[in-house]
Formats: sequence, C-alpha cells, structure tokens
Amino acid sequence: MSKRSSAVARIAPTVHPMSVPWPALVSVTDTNALAGRACNTVRYRRVEDLFTGLALTGRSNTYISAHVPGELRNHLDVIAASNRIPLHEAEQVLWGQVMPRVHVVDLAIRDYLSPRLRPLLETDRDLPARLRGDPDDIGTVALAEFLAPAIILSADSVFTRLGYSNTDATTWVNTAYMMLQAAGFEANLADAAMLAEGAARLLVIGGAAITRLARRNPAPVLVLLAGGLYLIERAGYLDFGRLRDGARRLIDAARPWVEEFADAMSEHQHARMALQAVEPYGSPTLEQSAARYLARCGRPLTAEELRDILTSKGHPVSATRLKRAMEAHPGFLKDPDDRYTIGQPAGR
Repeated sequence: MSKRSSAVARIAPTVHPMSVPWPALVSVTDTNALAGRACNTVRYRRVEDLFTGLALTGRSNTYISAHVPGELRNHLDVIAASNRIPLHEAEQVLWGQVMPRVHVVDLAIRDYLSPRLRPLLETDRDLPARLRGDPDDIGTVALAEFLAPAIILSADSVFTRLGYSNTDATTWVNTAYMMLQAAGFEANLADAAMLAEGAARLLVIGGAAITRLARRNPAPVLVLLAGGLYLIERAGYLDFGRLRDGARRLIDAARPWVEEFADAMSEHQHARMALQAVEPYGSPTLEQSAARYLARCGRPLTAEELRDILTSKGHPVSATRLKRAMEAHPGFLKDPDDRYTIGQPAGR
C-alpha cells in the first residue's frame, strides 16, 4: 500500500487532540511546496489531500511564515508555467483548497535572533556548499522553532544541509504522507480515548445514582438485585462452562482487532521515528509556550484558560502577563470573545 493510499481519511478534526500522550507535530511549509502541491493536484485532476488531510486530523496543523502568501502571489505564474499548468486552475486549487487550511504566523523580530538560525545567514562562497545558508528561508526555520516540535515540509535542500530536516525534492512528499499517516492514527486514538472517557464517566454516574437510590430505598433495590440474579442464573449465564466458552469466543473475536491495532501502532512508531523535527531549543519564552499549545489544542482559549494550562505544565504565569505578551506579539490573534489563537487563515 502506498503512502498516498494509506493516508488516514477523516471528515473532521479530533475534538480532543491533546489527549494522546506524545507531543503533536505541527508542519511548517514554504512557497514551493504549496505551489507544487497545487500544480500536482491540477495535473492529476484530483482533490488535494495532503495539507487538507493534515488539517482534518486536528493533530498536525500546517503553518507558514508571513512572507509566503506574497511569494505565492508573485511567483505562482512562473511555477505553474514550469509545470505546464494553466495559472487559473493552479490558483483555484491553491486558494480554494489548500490555503484555507493553512495558518499564517507573523513573527516578532526577536524570534529571528536564536543562535540556531545563524547557519542560514552564512552565505560566504568560500564555504563548502553543504554549509551555505539562505537568508530567504530564515522565516520558515524561525517559525518551526517558535512552534516546535515541528516538521519542515519542503523540497529546498538548505533545510537538510543544515540539519533542520531530512528531506529533499525527491522525498519530501513521501515524508509528508508519512506524517499524515501518523497524525491520522493519533487523531483516531484521541477519539477513542474520548469515547472511553465518556463511557467511564457514564458508568461512574450510573453507579453513583444506583448507590444513592440503594441508600434511600434499600429494600426495593435488594429485591430487584436478587430477582435479576435469579433470572440470570435460570438462563444459564452463571454456568462456569458457558462463561468460559463465552470468554473464549470474545477473545477470538477481539484478536483481529488487537492485531490490527498492534500493526497500526508499529507503523505509527516507524513513521514518527522517520520524521526529523525541529525540536524545542533551550527554555521556552512565554510567547513560545503559549504559541506551542495554541497550535495544537484545536480551539481558541482565553488568557485565563491558557494560564491554567501552562501553570499545570510547569510554566506558572499570571493571566495579565500572558495577555500582555500575546497582544504585543504579531503572531497571536484575539477574537471578539477575548479568546486567542496562533496565526490566521491564509487569505488571497
């Protein structure tokens, strides 16, 4: 099965993306990758399923630096021509299918000052090619570090040469589908965890209600319990042999599901291990901590809600300070209900 056909199809993002025990990987991409996917979609006459698929998992949203939309508007005609694709069709796919699922994050000047980004500024021609950077790509790496852990999805070799990624022009698409497969599995696991939690709560609530009823009316409850046990025994459901056979049939029926889950877990671990992420570097700033959580939680949060979450994760901060920091940073967006998100949908 190819990576394209094994991509996990979903109709909506998981509503509890943070319930999976390992960190979610967000993706950061660039102009050429987005334009290339739009042209590829037009060429093969299909619906774009990579960046849209990542968004539909709810576990691996895609982000771009603020310079990318302008580059797309300025260079899509050249990219479309090189791919022999009608420009208007490439524009329809790019701005109609892909970009509504992508979020633009405008970084502050200080976000570009990390020592980790210095190799991108090394452009001396006397350096070996493998050590040369490209200042035009600094925004992509700065954003990946701001939202870390993040996977850079790009065909540009500079990210691989300088150790930010492990893909190139021939491998980045397969890597992206591998990321989609892992994110889809994690989203399904998050949904299953949510259902299990809901079932457990119902059992607890039901048990508590029965307990309260028994305390208030012990005699009727005991009569009902005794009657139920009698009926169960008369039906033969308390027979040890029947119980043993039923348990065996249940185990046999569950075995394929267990094996399928084990295979899926193995594929997921393989995919995660193959993905080279830009990992967090040093102690996170307040803005980084806020942005990294908002990029993964799947919903806008008030400063008070985000304060409680960051405090529980070992980053104590007041809501006032958090609000001040987010409002001073260009990457955060506040809605009319005073809830914050990171980035905004890419518009045409």
